[in-house]
Amino acid sequence: MRGMTHRRLWNWFLACAWGSAVCLPAVLGGSREGEVLFSDGSALTGAISLAPGGELKIQAQNQLRVLPFEQVREIRLVSEHEELAQKWRFVEAGQAAKQREGKPYPLRNLQAVILLADGSSSTGHLHTTALQVETGDKTQKIILYSKQRGREGETLAALVYPARITFADAPPASSGTIRLKISLAEAATPSEVAVLVRGSLDRFHSMKPAAPGEFEMPNTLGQEFFLAAKCGAQIAVGWPRDPAANLAALVNKSLPLAEDFFDQRQLLGVWEEAPQAQVYSLVLLIRQGKTTLAETRSQPWRLAVFRWKRQDDRLLLAGQNYLFRGILAKNEKPPVIALSESLWKIRRQDGARVAGPPVP
Repeated sequence: MRGMTHRRLWNWFLACAWGSAVCLPAVLGGSREGEVLFSDGSALTGAISLAPGGELKIQAQNQLRVLPFEQVREIRLVSEHEELAQKWRFVEAGQAAKQREGKPYPLRNLQAVILLADGSSSTGHLHTTALQVETGDKTQKIILYSKQRGREGETLAALVYPARITFADAPPASSGTIRLKISLAEAATPSEVAVLVRGSLDRFHSMKPAAPGEFEMPNTLGQEFFLAAKCGAQIAVGWPRDPAANLAALVNKSLPLAEDFFDQRQLLGVWEEAPQAQVYSLVLLIRQGKTTLAETRSQPWRLAVFRWKRQDDRLLLAGQNYLFRGILAKNEKPPVIALSESLWKIRRQDGARVAGPPVP
């Protein structure tokens, strides 16, 4: 422990005294190559390190753990609670009647899941942690919050947060992966798959089949997910058919509020987890207007899932991420998107996740 300040030594002693299973100080000044994936689908790659003087602390119920940064394999942040809060004021002193004041503002609580190199994990709430990401000659600070609060009039989707942090020097442990077997009724063999975890819309993808129709995927830690498979020029997406017409109309009405880079939005599917719960929509996004790309292929497209929250009789965008994306040439048609019941009904079988009709 040579070179540690008295404050850090005291923090380390307290963590051990409180029964922490990990009693090693975090790396001081060390950096690791890795990638930060954000909740809006953007990413940042570079040398990741704790900010000077920082430690990785997680509160799991009544236990505080100080985790060694060099032993962390992956950090995930997932939305634990979201709401659009509203300020109120009493109309008259001493009276119970209240009146809304100002516009609603978004609030989000984030839960952290930290996977370690030995295959164990820790789930709880992070003490606010600052990371540094060095990309070339530029250093960016990334804050890992446990709570977010937006400004009045903002949406939940505007509160972008680092959803997943992975490290190049920490290959997935066997307990950190799941096997995914896909058999399509159309007898097509997928060459690439992508999943979005329900709720957080955290994205995982695999371009290298372990065997025909079999893929190794990062463990979603028990959470269900949306699944898409690329088969030649077609993309099959697991999605239920025939949504309620009024729900599709409500999503179509809300799509222009996304205010993103794309100027064409085609609604392909809508699904609601339960009545008056979260609403998901599958959307093909295409940029038809002018872009800054000078190459022959200059028109980006995305196959995305939007997550909405109900607010009275309208939908408010809470998050989005993409399954697949690419760039088209002018007048080139996007990939054919097919909704697949086979990829929607995912089941567990022999330690794997299986999508598709049962094989005799």
